[in-house]
Amino acid sequence: MGRKNEAEKILRQAIQFTKEPGVLYYSLGLLLAEQQRLQEAVVHLAKAAALMPNHSRVHYNHGLLLQHLGKTSQAKTAFLKAYQLNTNDQSTLRALTILHIQQHQWEKAYPYAKQLNRLYPYSPEIYRMLKYIQNQRIPHDSKH
Repeated sequence: MGRKNEAEKILRQAIQFTKEPGVLYYSLGLLLAEQQRLQEAVVHLAKAAALMPNHSRVHYNHGLLLQHLGKTSQAKTAFLKAYQLNTNDQSTLRALTILHIQQHQWEKAYPYAKQLNRLYPYSPEIYRMLKYIQNQRIPHDSKH
């Protein structure tokens, strides 16, 4: 625990003295998240995302933390930004697919799952997820 506290102290000091603190905010946000200090972490990841708008991984991690905090709409925005920057990132595609599955938005989940399946055609997990979404998209006969 002492090393993480020391790392946090160093990062906070360095932020004050650098002209481009984006990477430091990102590192501090990840460190705080690892320590389960999520409210603090999300603030620093938001700053990093604002300072490094072209880094998809920053937006992806910011989105994960927002999703964990129950801020689904903001998480979706962060994931979409990450996707715009890197349309073939497996983590981002998976996050968008799962987010839409959790909201029962099958039509929105489907293109991301389909793209994942195209990129990773031999992944049984991705194939099962795609088939699950396809089954949910089929209108069920209500005249049982």
